[in-house]
Amino acid sequence: MKKRCPGPRALETVAVDAMVALGLVGSLVSLPAAAQTWRVQPAIDVQETYTTNANLAPTGQAEASFVTILTPSIAFNASGPRAQLGGSASVQAIAYSWNRDDNVLYPQVNLLGSVEALEKFFYIEGAVNVSQQYLSPFGAQPADNVGTTSNRYTSTGFRVSPYIRGVLPGRIAYVLRNDSIWSNLGNTPDTPGFVGSYVNNTFGRLDSPIVTFGWSAEVIATYTTFTGEQTLSNQLARAYLYYEPDPQLRLFGIGGYEKNDYFVTESSGPIYGGGAVWRPGPRTTIAGQWEERFFGPSYLASFDHRNPGWAFNINASRNISTFPQLLFSVPAGGNVAGLVDAAFTTRIPDPVQRAAAVQEFLAQTGLPATLQTPLNFYTQQVVRYDQVSATLAWIVGVRNSLALTAYYRESTVISGGSGVALPPPFGAQNNNTQQGGSIAYSHRLTAFTSLTATATRFETVATAPFTDKSTTSFFQLAAVTRFSPKTDGTAGLTYTVFDSNAANDYTAFTAYVGLTYRF
Repeated sequence: MKKRCPGPRALETVAVDAMVALGLVGSLVSLPAAAQTWRVQPAIDVQETYTTNANLAPTGQAEASFVTILTPSIAFNASGPRAQLGGSASVQAIAYSWNRDDNVLYPQVNLLGSVEALEKFFYIEGAVNVSQQYLSPFGAQPADNVGTTSNRYTSTGFRVSPYIRGVLPGRIAYVLRNDSIWSNLGNTPDTPGFVGSYVNNTFGRLDSPIVTFGWSAEVIATYTTFTGEQTLSNQLARAYLYYEPDPQLRLFGIGGYEKNDYFVTESSGPIYGGGAVWRPGPRTTIAGQWEERFFGPSYLASFDHRNPGWAFNINASRNISTFPQLLFSVPAGGNVAGLVDAAFTTRIPDPVQRAAAVQEFLAQTGLPATLQTPLNFYTQQVVRYDQVSATLAWIVGVRNSLALTAYYRESTVISGGSGVALPPPFGAQNNNTQQGGSIAYSHRLTAFTSLTATATRFETVATAPFTDKSTTSFFQLAAVTRFSPKTDGTAGLTYTVFDSNAANDYTAFTAYVGLTYRF
């Protein structure tokens, strides 16, 4: 698939969206309760890559190229009595030797800020996410931004969430929160249908104290609007009745009602179900919940365990969502950094110190912060997701580390739809199954040098009667070394095989060297 070179206007739109979002979150800490302590880490990364297939084309059409990547970045954490702001921002400049028209800038931002506007009552939270994503699970999904493809786009999302919380007489806790999420798509193909969106979610909840018995009540109203389209809406109310015969075990029942309006279809009806949470020890949690909803059974189950040397989680769920609702959601699997953090909990109880230790560990070992997860592909429809995932992080002594994940996700359109049909592979066969996994192994050669091997394979298969199928296999061997407290070097080889009957097949081999300097 030939990549459309993003013109100045497309890059300008992405930049404006990012600056607006940055200003939005930055304003949180300009209030009277502004942060007092700043930790700032600017850095610059230079990488030179040789690829045998810069245009991700089939055999005989591939174009080899040297690729220069320059990435200035800044990571920071600001904290004060009533305000916090943390995250990172960078701009990746990619220059190809084979075709200058494909040179591109990719902004990447991940920020989260909050302020306690009225002490112990009114709070405001804001978040910004700018990243490169892929439109279709049937199209090419390179492991990085090297290689031009029309399947890649820049996602810009920002969220503002004011909320109040407190305690009523009788020790009844309450929270009332409103989330507003705006999203835009940059550098998409010249095809109608790729539009921005707005989501408004209002959430209110009451929780009684639990002394053997207890209760909770909640209401949720969600409205999703794509530019130029009708609004998708979902409102529901639930009540929970808890029974806690032991501090380690909680049982609960659920009853409620919901109403949905999804373009041409409407539905309403009761909600009922139940669940349990069991904590047999401080390091293990097993939880499960089942509900009967308008689309059938809905469930959520999880198993989390940690030890000083390893941690794992297993998750299974069945629920519905729209594409923009997933923008700020945390993937259920593949979170290596989160599991390393859990494994470090016993030896480093302080969360701030532990977060720094996790980042240092990942930098020294070369393990990725995240492994492969299912693609949240672009669609204007309401989709039911049936998925299961398992992830493990294992620190074997002082020299060896292992991370692995596996997942399965079945996506089924249940209602809704845009008036604009996207051409294949974009928006086609939204009923599909994604499955795959990754494994990464790191070995410390010396105190300052590590070797990492990674293997990833994933595939997407369309639901019958469609026969579309795409499979990606990715292999990487990389070395990372620390030259000085402020300077790291990397070198590596990758090999990718993409096999599809819905898009162009390709193979690509890359070799790269890089240098990172922290100011």
